[in-house]
Amino acid sequence: MHHPVQGFLESSSIRYPDKKALIHGNASLTFEEVNAGANRLANLLLDRGLQKGARVLMVMENSMDAVIGYYGILKAGGVAVEVPDKSTTNEVSYYLKNCAAKICILSKAAIRRLDGFKCPISIGPVGSTFSSGQEHITWDALDSKPDTKPDIPIDPHDLAAIVYTSGSTGRPKGVMLSHNNLYSNTASIVSYLGLTEHDRIMAVLPFYYVYGKTLLNTHFMAGGSVVINNRFAFPNTVIKDMVAKEVTGFAGVPSTFAILLNRSVFSKTQIPTLRYITQAGGAMSPALTRRLIEHCGPAEVFIMYGATEASARLTYLPPDRLVSDKPLSIGIPIPGVEITIRDNEGRELEAGKVGNLCAVGPNIMQGYWQDSLETSQVLTPWGLVTGDLGYKDADGFIYLTGREKQMLKIGGERVSPKEIEDAIMESGMVHEVAVISRPDEYLSEVPEAFIVPMDPNDFDLDKLVSFTRKRLSVHKHPKHWNIVRNIPKKPSGKIDKKALRP
Repeated sequence: MHHPVQGFLESSSIRYPDKKALIHGNASLTFEEVNAGANRLANLLLDRGLQKGARVLMVMENSMDAVIGYYGILKAGGVAVEVPDKSTTNEVSYYLKNCAAKICILSKAAIRRLDGFKCPISIGPVGSTFSSGQEHITWDALDSKPDTKPDIPIDPHDLAAIVYTSGSTGRPKGVMLSHNNLYSNTASIVSYLGLTEHDRIMAVLPFYYVYGKTLLNTHFMAGGSVVINNRFAFPNTVIKDMVAKEVTGFAGVPSTFAILLNRSVFSKTQIPTLRYITQAGGAMSPALTRRLIEHCGPAEVFIMYGATEASARLTYLPPDRLVSDKPLSIGIPIPGVEITIRDNEGRELEAGKVGNLCAVGPNIMQGYWQDSLETSQVLTPWGLVTGDLGYKDADGFIYLTGREKQMLKIGGERVSPKEIEDAIMESGMVHEVAVISRPDEYLSEVPEAFIVPMDPNDFDLDKLVSFTRKRLSVHKHPKHWNIVRNIPKKPSGKIDKKALRP
């Protein structure tokens, strides 16, 4: 039986009431304390007139209040709309207008940054200075609210969250995820990762990002603990925290592991309790993957693939196949999901043929918020069309060849930027790389590479170019090279290739 998402918290508060659910620095909250706080917030929201299905906007960095806010909104029958904590006033105003939220929950940092932003009702920490013309509620107002669960019936197909993601029109589009979508995806991840109440995850990924949210929901479903650390800009402090807090799990995107392996003491530090590592949010170079496996000791490494439209996860690669015979694969479908490779007319393709990666399962979104046209383009009779291109091998393992909109077309031949990026990373001379297309008079497009050297003081571009030319066909050689200090990232940590274009 599928339960509402807040049931993860409620069930664990009954089974493990005194167990630490959240740990942030020297502070912690038990499951019972988190559940009571979420109940109080839900009752406050209902007192302020929140109707079932109404959206509540959250602009917060990872914190205990953010977790209470998320589950409190769901307990009140509301829809959680979490957006990047570094969003500008214009961006937050767009989210607010687009989802028609009347209540916002903000962190102190967000309030300081969002100059002039107005919402009818705002909830924030004590000592915050709000704009005029709105009702201000501070967190201490929860103390007077009952900590009993409000009686709000939730149907599995009720909307639980709207997650904004980049849109083809240039404006973010809201992915609508139901309680059933999130429950099924969470249960599947708990199953293949083998999570139990003994697990403790280090969360450096933001909770507003679907990958980050799975860390919270999966561990609350299993009765495990979540360690919050917002200081990944100083990776050595995170590693020290991992050891001190005895974490069993760590999750990151490719740039996370590039920083850990190239810019920290991770490879020199033993974390005896570490049981598993997960990587998603984009393809990681084989060279970096090999180094991660070498340095993480006995901990298992799970390579995963997904999409916001799939509540996060679609496939995973079993760790034993990563180190044996399928190192370049994104794996097999997660439990409950079916993946097919199809042509543009929806015809399923045989093994080895490249086509559109399509998915069917209970985790697939309801659609894009107030955007039926975009919805119809990706939700088809044969499932979610992810926009990624790939193929299945004879064993049913899936391989990506590139993203349809990011594939390069050089002299009439399609080329995957990832193939070029992987070749550059194999050199061991580069910390990070991003390859995009650049218009060319003769070939239509040519590859342009942006690289961050491993050692800027001892870097030889000619040597890298020579290395790359030995591994790639002539038409795949980057025609333009850019040596940069940093490659722009999205708030989730993914490389932002759009920001590299003029």
